[in-house]
Amino acid sequence: MDYTLKRSKRRTTVAIKVAEQKLTVYAPFYVPQTEIDAWLNTKQDWVAEQIAKQSMQAERRQLPLVNATIKLFGQNVPIVFGKGPKNTWQQDARPQLTLLISSRVKHQEANYLALLEQFMHEKLESYIEMRVHDYCLQMSETLPTKLKIQHYKRRWGSCNKRRELTFNLHLASAPTWVIDYVVVHELAHLLHMNHSAKFWQRVSQFYPDYKKAEQWLKANGSSLSW
Repeated sequence: MDYTLKRSKRRTTVAIKVAEQKLTVYAPFYVPQTEIDAWLNTKQDWVAEQIAKQSMQAERRQLPLVNATIKLFGQNVPIVFGKGPKNTWQQDARPQLTLLISSRVKHQEANYLALLEQFMHEKLESYIEMRVHDYCLQMSETLPTKLKIQHYKRRWGSCNKRRELTFNLHLASAPTWVIDYVVVHELAHLLHMNHSAKFWQRVSQFYPDYKKAEQWLKANGSSLSW
């Protein structure tokens, strides 16, 4: 594993940082190189995941330069970048997503990405609102007090004691059957604010294939970005 090693007299622990798809290791002077290499071997999966994420983010920043494709609910959707009187997005029946920005605006790439995020946010929010309503009826559960869509780094959803549910925006790229699992998972937390046996029994009751969905997220979750 290639990396840049930076030693310091003040440092007392070994740490790693992945930036711009490059690995840097910070270590005290007294830690042997062999010990650092052995420790890094235990971090290979994490490092590879971070590099892959940063690689996708770099590709995402280049999206407006050429026509591209994103996944919406697991299906490929071509993107066309164009100019218009105002910043807006349009989706037709092919399906094809057209992102239009005004030629007068600065930072055009940032505007394209903001439009793309707005589109994905609206699509995911609409779908989740529908499925939360459907599953609340099935589970004899009252509706949550609030639904939010936001970026998460390490989770797909959350539920708090105020009965507010939050979902990861990147779920918009996942198949709907996977999103349904996350919905049921968070709704089950309204009754069980833990991951006890009773919690998993409730998840299994309303989503029997939850292990399949979990495995899909574990295998494909890091690729759900745009």
